[in-house]
Amino acid sequence: MTTIDIAGLARQSLLTEVALAPKPGLVDPFSNGAHDDMDYPLFLTSVSALTPYLHQYVALGQQATAVKPLFKALRQVGAEGERAMMRATDQVNTHKGANFSYAVLLGALGWCSQRQSLATLQQTNFAPVFETVQTMTRGFASQDFAKIKQKVHLSYGEQLYMKYGVLGVRGEAEAGYPALRQLALPFLARHQQLPESDRYLRLMVYLIANLEDGNLLHRGGREGLLRVQRVAQELLERQLADGDQLRAALVHFDHQLIDWHLSPGGTADLLALSVFFDHLQQLDLNLLRKVAF
Repeated sequence: MTTIDIAGLARQSLLTEVALAPKPGLVDPFSNGAHDDMDYPLFLTSVSALTPYLHQYVALGQQATAVKPLFKALRQVGAEGERAMMRATDQVNTHKGANFSYAVLLGALGWCSQRQSLATLQQTNFAPVFETVQTMTRGFASQDFAKIKQKVHLSYGEQLYMKYGVLGVRGEAEAGYPALRQLALPFLARHQQLPESDRYLRLMVYLIANLEDGNLLHRGGREGLLRVQRVAQELLERQLADGDQLRAALVHFDHQLIDWHLSPGGTADLLALSVFFDHLQQLDLNLLRKVAF
């Protein structure tokens, strides 16, 4: 029986996200955005380092017998993937948050594949996958942050929690990725008539305008986050129907964020995940009835 390479689609979504251009404040093939330690080749290196782990995340889900032990296994292998990524990028954090999200979502997809076909998951907008993520991550954010005041060195996510009470990617996972389910995927469904690159660029602007982006909070505080959200909202209100006009506006937006030294990295992670589920949703249903994961 033919199989669908879920991990391969995940890898492709990461590559699609970094290749998408222009992206304000973010790395793409033509701009390093607001980063002086990252560029496009480094992101390609990072994706290559993570690729074997994407396959492991799916396999762990397919082989699991219970979701709580599955989450523990995913975190262990995910930590290995993060170390591999950091070694490959000379300790530059290119995909730490994305790696966590792909681990839990691919693991949940693998788990659901034991019980349902991919065609069935498509028909439910992948609701069982998000429910599985909620079940296996329930309570882990509070557990992670329980002893945070005793720590000497805090991660960016921990710093944001201490300063703003933001749960970040941990909170997204515990809630079943509401930004993905309620913002990103419905937006893509409403704009199916657009060319793919235009759909993803417009989604990016929509997400920047609506997300509490942890990277923007970390770099610019509440004021910086709101400043960037206002610019994105203004772009949405201009309703740039022409693709060339949109790209020109995004190049200008990129220059603004470079000047402000702000980068919507949380948006980039969610954009990659959106591309992944969009590609899953577009797989031919008739074909999927005849194939397995």
